Amino acid sequence: MRPAQRSSRRTGSMISSARVPGSAIAERLMRAGTLLRAALREIFEESAYARFLARHRIPNSQEAYAEFLRECESLKARRARCC
Repeated sequence: MRPAQRSSRRTGSMISSARVPGSAIAERLMRAGTLLRAALREIFEESAYARFLARHRIPNSQEAYAEFLRECESLKARRARCC
């Protein structure tokens, strides 16, 4: 075998072995990003609005969002307050 062929084989095996750990890291980063996005959607009530739209079977609109805000305010007003 010529030296050029040996080096290309080594390089090829190094690249393929480097992909496995990198893909595992990339997968973990994607899962972390998905979790972070879901948490932010809950914090900023985007998920609650999406559930509201699904529950009432209405499309996204200014009127729907205004109704969502009214519903949220009425739910907050009904909750018992402590201290």
